[in-house]
Amino acid sequence: MLPRPLAWLLLYLTMCVTTPLAARPRLLSPAATVRLVTCAPGTETYALFGHSALRITDPGQGLDHVYNYGTFDFRTPNFYGRFLRGDLRYFLSATSFATFYAAYQAEQRPLTEQVLALQPAETQRVYDELEATLASPARFYRYQFFADNCTTRLYELITRSVTGSLQLDSTYVPVGQTYRQLLAPYLAPAPWVKVGMNLGLGWPADQPTVFRQRLFLPTELSQAWAHTSRQHRPFVTRTRSLLAAPILPDQSPGWGTPGRVLGSLAILFALAASLPARYSLLAAVLGRGVLAVVGLTGCLIAGLHLFSLHTPAHYNYQLLWLLPTHLLVAVSPVRRWWRLYATGAIGLLVIGSLLGYGVYYARLLPEIGWLLGVLLGQLLLLRKQPFGVVQQTGA
Repeated sequence: MLPRPLAWLLLYLTMCVTTPLAARPRLLSPAATVRLVTCAPGTETYALFGHSALRITDPGQGLDHVYNYGTFDFRTPNFYGRFLRGDLRYFLSATSFATFYAAYQAEQRPLTEQVLALQPAETQRVYDELEATLASPARFYRYQFFADNCTTRLYELITRSVTGSLQLDSTYVPVGQTYRQLLAPYLAPAPWVKVGMNLGLGWPADQPTVFRQRLFLPTELSQAWAHTSRQHRPFVTRTRSLLAAPILPDQSPGWGTPGRVLGSLAILFALAASLPARYSLLAAVLGRGVLAVVGLTGCLIAGLHLFSLHTPAHYNYQLLWLLPTHLLVAVSPVRRWWRLYATGAIGLLVIGSLLGYGVYYARLLPEIGWLLGVLLGQLLLLRKQPFGVVQQTGA
């Protein structure tokens, strides 16, 4: 088995080499098949939601290619900045199934494939469009997590290529789930990513979805095809596991989870606030630290709202309590206007909590309750006695 980094490097290099060479249109035989390959979620942040690809096989011509819309180039200038802004270019690539399989085997990520019941002419249309896209600038696109990603593009390609209508039974899923609720089970294994992503998502992520909107998630698309029929026959003719899940030992979450860290911070803050006046320096340091962290988080969220092309990051009501101005208070000398500022911030915190946390957010992210409590306590102390320091005169 190849080491993990080497396997992914080999996959990337093979994609770069085979993509230009893959644009060789050919007439497929009637035995050719189109298969949806669904990759299970992995442990790395980029792999938490799984992945989808199309595998096209034609035994008579020795064809066994995997087409992947989830490829990007780490060498892109300002890679992380463009990723956060939503301006990172993804592209369609093609590689052999053997290379694709080796990379996921190194990751120990389960693979499942579904053979789709396409007619030979439909299979040919799928293959021709993929090959034509590979050889044109259309292979590049701007990735949008909810609306235009490696999975939604495969769904659209298949539905465009099918003659006649497909009957998709959507009764197996709950009605009206929000994007935030759909993401919750995938984020559970990565609690800090869950906190960050839920803070970064705004009001659009809280709108009820229709069934079609669920299909940005690879597992959801796989289940959708399994519940689809055409002329009263299943649209998936065969499902099989290509790579089984490894048996992993149970791992304790440890003390580094957001709930325990923020809970410990709340207890520490309460103890520091109750100390005699001669220990006010400790309370001041903790208080400024809390406001600085909250303010920096607010700056990041405000930046996503103003400059990101990711629509779900817009209209983020959490800016009502994650105020960027907290950073200014944290680094400035004591001022008279702090009491008025703290009063206004408490009011906005209450409104923001009622909009988000008090509605359904608490079930998805209960650890944020600790942070809200710490922040509210700091603002109340700031209103009463700024950072335990006797207020100075001046503006």
